[in-house]
Amino acid sequence: MNVIKASGEVENFSIRKIYKTVREAGGSRKLAKAAMKEVKRIYFEGITTKKILLHLVNFLRIEPGVSERYDLKRAIMALGPTGFPFEDFFARVLEYHGYEAKASNMLKGKVIIHEVDVVAKKKKKWMVECKYHNETGTITRLQPAMYTYARFLDLSRQRFDKPWLVTNTKCSLDARRYAKGVGLKITSWNYPKGSSLLDMIEKKGIYPITILKSLPKDVRLKLYDLKVLVANDLLEKDMMWLIKNLELPEKRIHDVMHEIKVICKYEKGLKVKAKV
Repeated sequence: MNVIKASGEVENFSIRKIYKTVREAGGSRKLAKAAMKEVKRIYFEGITTKKILLHLVNFLRIEPGVSERYDLKRAIMALGPTGFPFEDFFARVLEYHGYEAKASNMLKGKVIIHEVDVVAKKKKKWMVECKYHNETGTITRLQPAMYTYARFLDLSRQRFDKPWLVTNTKCSLDARRYAKGVGLKITSWNYPKGSSLLDMIEKKGIYPITILKSLPKDVRLKLYDLKVLVANDLLEKDMMWLIKNLELPEKRIHDVMHEIKVICKYEKGLKVKAKV
């Protein structure tokens, strides 16, 4: 089976990948097998990965929450159009992983003032550069890796231990090779295996507010201003705060809270890990 990727490249497509990704999104074995059959049914030579994704997002609604989690990459891209919400979101992801993290830092280097996207601390002090893209098929290439490392060098007086480049898309092989050579940590959408951006999100079940279909766009923008980028964090707010800041009827707010619990796999207030 050949498919056309968002970049325009033709790629051999393994139907087993559908099974794996549906299971990773928390879908049952039965749903994963049904999804494989569904893709085979709609397949034609030259079909795009986007068309397959859109079809599956609708098909996977059979099991609550699976469709939304399966469409996580697009939810991350919907944090745009600027990269600032992504920086705030990643800082919060780091906090869930035990880091101290602060987004949007103006720091003095040897020569100029630098805007450092995130400063993170956990045993080491990290200078984090976030490279955000809001279009599928975009690859983070060598240049961002090089300027991240150059910024790290100029900020030597800030006593950072390590530089870290984070992106919501793939990184080119050249960027990864360069990073390995200079000691730059890279976290991209699916790299490195086991600790990619996708892994960091899924391991803690921390999803962006853009994953919520019941949340109107104007409310989402208000939450950006309030630095509330993680859906789970809304569960910690009391009803008075939610009514005041979401400006939605109480019933709509309950619907949003229910959607968060379903997507984040909560049962009786306790997070439940997806079976894989």
